[in-house]
Amino acid sequence: MTRKFPILAVALLMSSVGTVQADDVTDQINQALQAYEKHDLSTAASALDAASRLLRQSAADGWKAALPAPLPGWTASDADSVIVAAAILGGGVQVSRTYQKGDLSVEISLIVDSPVMQSVGGLLNSGIFNGDDSKLVVIDGRKMNYAKSEHSYTTVAGKALISVKGETVDDATLRSYLKAINFAEIEKMSSK
Repeated sequence: MTRKFPILAVALLMSSVGTVQADDVTDQINQALQAYEKHDLSTAASALDAASRLLRQSAADGWKAALPAPLPGWTASDADSVIVAAAILGGGVQVSRTYQKGDLSVEISLIVDSPVMQSVGGLLNSGIFNGDDSKLVVIDGRKMNYAKSEHSYTTVAGKALISVKGETVDDATLRSYLKAINFAEIEKMSSK
């Protein structure tokens, strides 16, 4: 029996390791290898899924740091993260942070590490989703989709889908938060 499948899976999982709880990830990978050698494919797949989820949780911490600091006079909540299931956009990590000033609020979210993100970005930036509610705009040379009903801007930087929205704020505030995002750093992080 060939061992290409588990070795390839281990290599793929380990290639995206940042700062991870190596013992938990390694334990899950070893459990997957042992189960695979016993032809227990269900347990092997489950253990690899767990290892993948642990790696994505670790990656989420790095992505939280990519969210900008609050603008002067604003406060920000701690960044939240969600591991997106494979059934939704092919999986990935979503991180978000809410910024507040009195009754005003803005939310910035990123969806990263999804295998379909480049395709979604291409469609988004092509204007295909534009209709009565949304339009393609260019801000500082970057194509974005503006959805009027959500008062939100959405764009792609590398393999990250970025959304900035705020129902109770003016457009100038949303654009200020867009300018606070370090798109170059996000593109660099998503290319790893």
